[in-house]
Amino acid sequence: MKKVETISVEHNVIGIDVSKDELAIFVDGPSERHFTCPNKPKDLKRLARDFKRLNPAVIVLEATGGYETAAAIALAEAELPFAIVFPRRVRQFALGLGMNAKTDDIDARVIAYYGRTAGIKSVPLKSKELRELEALTNRRSQLIEMRLSEQNRLDTAYRSAQKSIQQHIRFLERQIKDTDTEIDRRIKESETWKQTDLLLQSVPGVGPTLSSTLITDRPELRILSNRQIAAVVGVAPFARDTGKSSGKRFCKGGRNQIRRVLYMATIAATRFNPVIKEHYQNLCDRGKRKKVALIACARKLLVTLNAMIRNNRAWQEKLELT
Repeated sequence: MKKVETISVEHNVIGIDVSKDELAIFVDGPSERHFTCPNKPKDLKRLARDFKRLNPAVIVLEATGGYETAAAIALAEAELPFAIVFPRRVRQFALGLGMNAKTDDIDARVIAYYGRTAGIKSVPLKSKELRELEALTNRRSQLIEMRLSEQNRLDTAYRSAQKSIQQHIRFLERQIKDTDTEIDRRIKESETWKQTDLLLQSVPGVGPTLSSTLITDRPELRILSNRQIAAVVGVAPFARDTGKSSGKRFCKGGRNQIRRVLYMATIAATRFNPVIKEHYQNLCDRGKRKKVALIACARKLLVTLNAMIRNNRAWQEKLELT
C-alpha cells in the first residue's frame, strides 16, 4: 500500500479555487485566512509576491479548463512551489469529510486540506513551447471528434442537409491536416523533441499522433518508473480484494486522452509489431478476453516506450524493460 506523507501543520498550504474572473484563496497554516484576487496578470503577480512572504510548502490549484494557467505562470515566475490537481479527486475528498456544501470559499479550504493530507508535491510548469504544442495536440483531438460527429450525422441526414455536412467534413479534414503539419514542424524545430519523436516512431505501430501526445502530455516519461507511468495513463491493473475474497483486477483513472490514443496505437501494434502481436496472441490463447488482452498490450507498449526514452535506445524486439 502506498504511504502518503502529510505536510506538517507548521507549514502553510494554500488552496486556490479558480474561476474565470476571480481566485478564492485559503491559507491553511498557523494563521488561517480567506481572501480573493482578480484573475488578471497584474493582480496575480502581486499575489505571488504576497505568497513569497508566507513561504508556503505548496500552493494547490484545481484544473479549471485553462483558467488556472495565468495563475500557474505567475507562481512559476516567482519560483513558488505549486501543483495543479484534478477537481474530481478534491470533490471526492470533500465528500469523504462530509462536506456536501459547495461555495468558492469552501472549495478553496478543501483544496488546501487535500494538498496537506495527500502530501501534494510541487510540479514544474511546462515551458511555453510545450504548452503551445499541447494546445495543438488538444485541438487536433477536438477536430477529429467534430469530424466523427459530422460523419455520424451524414448517415441519417436528409438530402437537403447532406451538402452542408459534407462541406464541413472537408473543412475539418483540411484543419486536421494543417494542424498535423504545424505539430510536425514544431517537433522538428526542437532537437530534444525531434530525438524523442524518432525514438518513439521507431516502434512498429507508433505513429505521429501517439508520439506527439506523449511528448506533450507526459514529458516526464524518462523520469517515472514503468509502474508509475502505467498508473498515470490508466492502464495499470488495481486489486479489488477484501477478506478472503479476491476480485478481478481493474484499470481506472489516468489521462483519458493519452489512453485513447495509446489504445488505437495498440490495435495497430497487434498487427504490425512482432512483440506486441505475440503477447496479444499468447493472452488470447490463455483465455483472456480480447479487450483485456488489448489493455495488457497497451501497458506493455507504454512501458517499452518508457524504457526506450529513459535509456535513449531505438526500437529492439528484445528491449530490456528496466
